[in-house]
Amino acid sequence: MSVTNLVRNLRDGELVIKDGTSPTPLALTVLLDEGDLSWTQRSRTIEIKDRGSIAAGHTRRGDEESVAISFTAKWTQLVGKSANAADPLQLYELLTFAAGTGAVSTSQAGEQQTLKFEFTVRDPANVAHEKITFAKVYREALTLREGDDGNVIAFTGRDFEAAPAVTRS
Repeated sequence: MSVTNLVRNLRDGELVIKDGTSPTPLALTVLLDEGDLSWTQRSRTIEIKDRGSIAAGHTRRGDEESVAISFTAKWTQLVGKSANAADPLQLYELLTFAAGTGAVSTSQAGEQQTLKFEFTVRDPANVAHEKITFAKVYREALTLREGDDGNVIAFTGRDFEAAPAVTRS
């Protein structure tokens, strides 16, 4: 078996969230994440039927859909930098663009606030790493809950693209 065919798993991934600050964005590596990042790329299809019959009909491409994305992570603190500029930026603060953090949207002024998510999957054999980039992620919901093993932030959002960019190095 070729070493590049080793199955990747949660131990090989790293999620970094970046804002739109130029030239050097604020960047936060998501620590204590559950390893459950998921995204869904949908393809809409319009079915044209002939009086309800598929046999005589055809299909057409439908509207593009943005990518649904979600992940969960344990948290140690919700606020840091927004409470004290000397403290480190916390995940909750970046995801909510908390005042005092200096976080800037990756979208244009007047648009929904977005962030860039970069998910790197490292090759265990160190041969072929992949980076999946979601350039304009906006938050739909944050669910915060307590738990036995740790308190959790569950992020649900969308990437305003039809598909993320996937590169290999």
